[in-house]
Amino acid sequence: MPEPLKPYGRWADDPQPVVVSTPKTYSAKAQGPVRRAELRDGGQLLGHVWTDDKNAAGYLDEPSAGAAGVRAGARVWVILRDAYQAGVQAKDVLDPAMYAPQFTLGRPAAGPRSTT
Repeated sequence: MPEPLKPYGRWADDPQPVVVSTPKTYSAKAQGPVRRAELRDGGQLLGHVWTDDKNAAGYLDEPSAGAAGVRAGARVWVILRDAYQAGVQAKDVLDPAMYAPQFTLGRPAAGPRSTT
């Protein structure tokens, strides 16, 4: 006869804490002016990838892109997380090769002061 399943979490007789952490990635808070580049899928503007060229980088979705912009943001988050863990500096995240072939990244330009 198989061994009965043991209760998990709050149903266990002796619950143990669960360690939860977020992956290491670039800071979301810019330390000054940022550069940004348009992220496109075909001709559709999905959002902007940005960096402060120091320690921060991220993605701002284009509201008019709707769900496609949000989905692109999820993919960009993975790309940026993997780049950070591979030791890519924030100043280098606007390399179009990082996003190809799924997306096209435009030329970097000065961005807004706020990244939120």
